[in-house]
Amino acid sequence: MVWATNYQRWTMNKWYSVANSLAFRTTSLVGITVLLFFSVMHAIVIHSIEQHFTEQDASELNEVYRAVDAKLKDAASNHTPPSETLFEAVSGHHGVYYHVENADGETLFSSDEADFSFYPENSPSFATVTPDNLILFKDTQHMLRATKLTTSVNLSGTVKTYTVIVASNMEFHMSYMEDFKKTLWLFTLCAAIVTILAVRIAIHRGHSPLRKLSRKIETISADHLDARLSTKGVPSELTVLVDSFNTMIQKLEDGFSRLSFFSADIAHELRTPITNLTTQTQVILSRERTNENYTDILYSHLEEYERMSKMVSDMLLLAQTEHGLIKPNKDEVAVNQEIKDLMEYFEVLADDKNIKLTLIGPPVVIVCDKTMLRQALSNLISNAIRYSPKDDKIVIATKNTADAISISIINHGEVISKEHLGRLFDRFYRTDFSRKRDGQGAGLGLTIAKSIIKINGGDIHAESSVKNTCFTLKFLKNKK
Repeated sequence: MVWATNYQRWTMNKWYSVANSLAFRTTSLVGITVLLFFSVMHAIVIHSIEQHFTEQDASELNEVYRAVDAKLKDAASNHTPPSETLFEAVSGHHGVYYHVENADGETLFSSDEADFSFYPENSPSFATVTPDNLILFKDTQHMLRATKLTTSVNLSGTVKTYTVIVASNMEFHMSYMEDFKKTLWLFTLCAAIVTILAVRIAIHRGHSPLRKLSRKIETISADHLDARLSTKGVPSELTVLVDSFNTMIQKLEDGFSRLSFFSADIAHELRTPITNLTTQTQVILSRERTNENYTDILYSHLEEYERMSKMVSDMLLLAQTEHGLIKPNKDEVAVNQEIKDLMEYFEVLADDKNIKLTLIGPPVVIVCDKTMLRQALSNLISNAIRYSPKDDKIVIATKNTADAISISIINHGEVISKEHLGRLFDRFYRTDFSRKRDGQGAGLGLTIAKSIIKINGGDIHAESSVKNTCFTLKFLKNKK
């Protein structure tokens, strides 16, 4: 029973997969459309042929009626009984019958091949034969198409009225239509099947480039992200898809590369303090020490722990900002006042190098997260102090234009080459001269600054020349 249930489940899954496929849905839609089209054409053709036969019968019966009418008038003019001339009224018309009565309802002539007593009594009479006034009726032997007409004959001022019923045998037409309908239905079915098969083959061949692309995509793995799909031989409709996929793979490759470098940088940055802690601990434990020695080494360990904690916090903040896990508040921040507060905070650090902090520019207000802006400015000012020479000056300038508000931190220091300038905001990246660190920083300050400025709707860029190095924060006024 288990195997039966599994087989049933496999069959259902297989059928669902086929039914949900693009080829099946397209083929089904085309098949239904083709069947509807041929059905409509079938109905139109049948109706047209039947209308043609009806018009043909009407024309022939009209000729018969005119011949009968002529014989009635001839009999009246020759003073002969109509019954003597009516039998020869029609010649050369196969399967055509007629019936003539006088005003009293007496039968003057009736074709032997048809029984007109079955003709509906209450049927109206007409003056001429048209396709619209023909009706069908069946006698004992035949299916007939007929109509009733009224004619008058004027003889020496005496008007005589006659009723004429003309009929045509429908058996040939019906037999022909039956065979024609069967043939037409067979043709319709065959044409529909051939069309559906052709569409199915066309869809299968049309999906061939997709299958090739799919096989190529299956070969791409995390170890081979350098692979790219070629647009050669690909239909024009799929070139956009191929280009988009290649762009996605490029982004994935870049992301994996950044992740690899980031992991290596993290390992490098954490290995150094951990190694220092391990070495110091082994040395201090190698022999007896005084309490003062133990206290000094513990303070040294504390500094390393604090640096590692700061690094982990910075990496967590970066991850949160880059993945949109932090939603900034929308505050109206008086930028100049925030800068003044930061200048007071960094006054002691600046005084150690005899560096003067100066604020210039008009008061500006930015709608952003106040805490985040303060952290970004703090990182930039701290960076400027760290890499400025002694007895220097750092200028913080605000600017208000019609389009944007900008904040610039300008300091004098070594010129940053274009090679390094483009990577200043990368994680753990330091220029050669900055690698001589004094135990401060992990190379994340600028990265964090750019990340939090971006999620607040701003941007940041760096410029460097022999005159100065400038970091500029820019907020467009149409961005809230």
